[in-house]
Amino acid sequence: MAEILKYGATAKWLHWLVGFIVIIMLIFGSGLESLPLDEREQIIMGHSGLGTLVLILMLIRWPWRLTHDVPGPTDTMGTWQTRLSKAMHWALYVLLVLQPIFGILQAMYLTDYEVVAFGQIAYSSMAADNEQMANIFHIAHGVNAKLLMVLVLGHIGAAFYHHFWQKDNVLRRMLLFGKVSGD
Repeated sequence: MAEILKYGATAKWLHWLVGFIVIIMLIFGSGLESLPLDEREQIIMGHSGLGTLVLILMLIRWPWRLTHDVPGPTDTMGTWQTRLSKAMHWALYVLLVLQPIFGILQAMYLTDYEVVAFGQIAYSSMAADNEQMANIFHIAHGVNAKLLMVLVLGHIGAAFYHHFWQKDNVLRRMLLFGKVSGD
């Protein structure tokens, strides 16, 4: 069996699409609470749609990852880096699935306004208004977002570390049009 040098096109597109959406959501989602209710309500509609899209993409991405081989660790990676890399990737997968689920559950119980993702999915009508439940999922969504921020920054930092300091193929093998040694 030949060594896999880089990720396939599907894995790359899913990675970058989810990554782009998540970074945008993390940047702009953190300031939503400070907005007046009418502005927040408008932005939440787009936020909920993008969150739903992340959930759908992750429900495609996770099985794809489980059924497709990926490149192994590079020669520059020690045992601890390999273990940390695997733990970070699986933690990202779990948190990226939980984040939209917490957001949807929060939206289902919101009492302030209706949340309708894509103008079609009326999350707010899926359960009776319940301020306590909305608050529990609001906290879970916020804590999960902070954990995601740390992991995303760590993930980006690790990619740059490998690219600029280790000078290996870790970043290039995930770039959409990246060439890796041995291609």
